[in-house]
Amino acid sequence: MACACIPIRYYIIAMVFITTYINYTTRSNMSISLPAMVQQKGKKASIPECKKDDPASYNKSVSDTGTKYDWNENVQGLVLGAYFYGYLIGNIPAGVMSEWIGPFKTLFAATLLAGIFNSVCVWVTPIHWGALFFARFIVGATGGLVYPALQCLIGRWAPPQERGKFVSGLMGNTLGTCLTWIVVGAVTKSYKWPFGFHILSIQIIFYLVIFTIFTADSPEQHKWISDEELKFIKESQEGRVSKTKAVAPYKAIFTSFPFWTLTILHFGNLWGLYVQITAVPKFMKEIIGFDIKQSGFLSSLPHLCRLFLGLGYGALGDWLKKEKFSRTLVLKSFVLLSHIVPGVLMASMGLVGCNATAATTLLILSMSINGAAVLTNLSNPTDLAPNFAGTIFSIISFIGGVTGFIVPSITGVFINIYGSTTKAWALNFALGGIIYCGCGIFFMIFGSAQTQPWNEKKEDAEPQTSAK
Repeated sequence: MACACIPIRYYIIAMVFITTYINYTTRSNMSISLPAMVQQKGKKASIPECKKDDPASYNKSVSDTGTKYDWNENVQGLVLGAYFYGYLIGNIPAGVMSEWIGPFKTLFAATLLAGIFNSVCVWVTPIHWGALFFARFIVGATGGLVYPALQCLIGRWAPPQERGKFVSGLMGNTLGTCLTWIVVGAVTKSYKWPFGFHILSIQIIFYLVIFTIFTADSPEQHKWISDEELKFIKESQEGRVSKTKAVAPYKAIFTSFPFWTLTILHFGNLWGLYVQITAVPKFMKEIIGFDIKQSGFLSSLPHLCRLFLGLGYGALGDWLKKEKFSRTLVLKSFVLLSHIVPGVLMASMGLVGCNATAATTLLILSMSINGAAVLTNLSNPTDLAPNFAGTIFSIISFIGGVTGFIVPSITGVFINIYGSTTKAWALNFALGGIIYCGCGIFFMIFGSAQTQPWNEKKEDAEPQTSAK
C-alpha cells in the first residue's frame, strides 16, 4: 500500500509528526477554551488593562461562547494544570511499557483514551469543576505515555546519521498547538466551547486508522519494508541498538551526571513551553484585549514558526554530523538557540506594556528559535542511550512535567497579588526567562552527547517478540 519509491522509515517519521500533532491538540486546547468557559467578575474586571481607555472597542468583540462558570483564579489554575498532573503520573510507566509491550500498542491505547476523555470533559463540566479536573487528569495521564513511546520508536527505526530528521518529527506538537488554537478559537466563537472539544476527538478517530496502517514497532516487524532498507537500518545501528528486552539500568541512570544535565535542560525547556501554552492565550485576552478568535490565531503564530524552523534545524543537525562535527559541540551550540535566546526574549515581554505588535513579535521570535530543541533536549536521550531512550525520556518528562502545573499556579499567584495587570505578567515572563537561560547555561557547561556505558544490554536478556 505504501509507495515503493519512499523508504518505509520516512513513513515512520511522518507518523511521529502526526502523533505529536494529535497529542498536543488535547494538551493545549484547554488554554484557549477555558477563558470562554469562565464568567468574568464585574464590569471592570471584564475589560482588559490595555482596552480600558477604549472599552467600547472591546465590548463590540465579545460574543456568546456558551455556558459560563463562576471559577476563581485558583480553580482555573487547577483545571488548567489537571492535564499536567496526569501527565506526570503517565510518565512513570511509559518507558517500561513502550520498551516491553512495544510503542505501537502504547501509542494506540494512549491516543484512544485521550480522545474518549476529551469529549467526556464536555459532559462532566456541568456537574462540578472537580469532575472536569478528573477527566483532564486522565487525558494528561494518557499524554504522558506518548513521548517516551515515540523515543522508543525512534530508537528502533532511526539510523544514527538520520536521527535529526526523526527527532524533527516531534515538531508536530507545534502544529498541534497552532491549529488547535486557531480552530478551537474559531469554533468556540461560532458554535460555543463544547464543539471545540468534540472536533478534536473526531480527528483522533481518523488518526488511529492511519496509525494502524503505517506503523510497526520495529523495521523487522513492518510488512512493507524492503530487504535493502531493513539491511541498511540494521547495519547503521550495529553496536548501538539491541533487539533484546532488558530492565533499564536505573542505578546507572540515576548516578549518571550527563543524565542529570539533560534533565535540567529538559526542565527549562518545558517551563518556557508551558508558559507559552498555558499562559499566553490568557495574556492575549486579558491584557492585550483580543477576543477568543484573535487570541487563538495570534497565540498560534509562534508555534507555526517553531515548526518550520524545527524541521530546518533537524536537517542542519544531520548535515553537521555527516561533516564529522563533534556531537557534543553541535548539541551545546544549539542550546544557545533552544534556551538562551528564547529566555532573553521571553523576559523582554514584560517590557512592552500594551504594545500588541511588540508582544506578538517577541512571542514569535522566542518560540520559533526554540525549534532548535530538536537537536538538544529532544535528541539527547538517544545520544546517551538509544536502547533506553524511552525510559530516559519518561524520567526526564516526569521531572520536567511538574512545570505543567507549577506554571499555571504561579501565574495564578501573580494575578491574585497584582490582578491581571502588565506588572503581574512582566514578573511571570521574567521568571520564565530566568529559568530558561539558567538551565541552558548549566547544560552548555556540563552536558554531553556521548553514548554512555550503561547503554549496553545484558547478553542474557529475554529476546524481543513481535508486539504489533
